[in-house]
Amino acid sequence: LYDVLHDTEYRRKWDPNVIETFDIGRLTVNADVGYYAWRCPKPLKNRDVVTLRSWLPMGSDYIIMNYSVKHPKYPPRKDMVRAVSIQTGYLIQGTGAKSCTITYLAQVDPKGNL
Repeated sequence: LYDVLHDTEYRRKWDPNVIETFDIGRLTVNADVGYYAWRCPKPLKNRDVVTLRSWLPMGSDYIIMNYSVKHPKYPPRKDMVRAVSIQTGYLIQGTGAKSCTITYLAQVDPKGNL
């Protein structure tokens, strides 16, 4: 599950709302900056976000956290609303050889008119 959450190419297969996702750049061995755009239900405009993501494997447990950042090469697009990830993350806890529990926390400001 940890590997699936990190694989931007594979995300296009399991996430039906993804419009575009890619890594912008690696900062350290445990941190990168990335872009994610997703479809919203009508009549809302689609959203996108640029985030700084960091992760930490701890034995059979993993933490992945992100929050919004600005990047000069990826300003807000005119065809989307730039959302803000205040603090978003996953806690993946191994519960057996082929099982885990996942906790997802999302504190996001979707911006725009809702």
